[in-house]
Amino acid sequence: MTTLISGFTSNLDTKNLRAGNPKKRANENMAKACYRARERHALRKMVSITKKRILMVAIPALLLVAAGLVLLYLQYREQLPPPGQWRPLLADSLQRVPVPLFFCAFVVLPALGVPLTVFYLTAIPVMGTVHPAIGVVFGWLAVSMNMVLTYFLAQGILHPVIERIVRRRGLSVPKLSPENEWKIVLAFRLSPMPFFLQNYVLALGKARWKTYLFISMLIQGAIGMAVMLLGESILTGGLGYVLLAACFFILLNLLTDYIRKRLNRDPAKPQ
Repeated sequence: MTTLISGFTSNLDTKNLRAGNPKKRANENMAKACYRARERHALRKMVSITKKRILMVAIPALLLVAAGLVLLYLQYREQLPPPGQWRPLLADSLQRVPVPLFFCAFVVLPALGVPLTVFYLTAIPVMGTVHPAIGVVFGWLAVSMNMVLTYFLAQGILHPVIERIVRRRGLSVPKLSPENEWKIVLAFRLSPMPFFLQNYVLALGKARWKTYLFISMLIQGAIGMAVMLLGESILTGGLGYVLLAACFFILLNLLTDYIRKRLNRDPAKPQ
């Protein structure tokens, strides 16, 4: 009899374990929902703080640069060529830059904080003299190698130094998990945070390699192509690439708004 009762109890426990406890599952779902909500709130707060700090630094810096350029022009305007010759002279100077040197600078300097836009705008004039598509491809390759470089720097011997730099800027390293990893990587890539800081923060958060590189290249590839075409249009004076770049920017803006709205929704509802 005792054996029969113990066997029945064992079977009942096994069924309960298989069925699970609905209340426990509901509590777990609620905990996951709260955790994800806190993550999104922290990420939005960090992006908002980053925007304010960028504006606080960028606006005075732009004003100083503009004032400096005006002073230089007023002082040396008699020695400068006519404004109509500036664009051909700049294009000619860029075409004389050695491609290997420019490519290495494209890979290394953004990891040190040099704006990526500088290289995007000049990528086709320097590396696309044969055909603009070659400049775009080399630009994509340089950006991907830069992301590889910053990833290994942040997880290698420079890890303590980079972590100190990131935390001094008031940025927190996100906790990445297989469930939220792609959302956080995507949110960072769509944020106004400087590109090198995005790389370092995601690497410090130990983003998985395939997620980090794949999502990053999807976003940066589209942005990079638009800016590279715009840079080529500015130097050549053609409207074709300007219109194409404008279409890219409009599509990217619409896609970014759509993705941000989707990320801001609460996907985890307790059942």
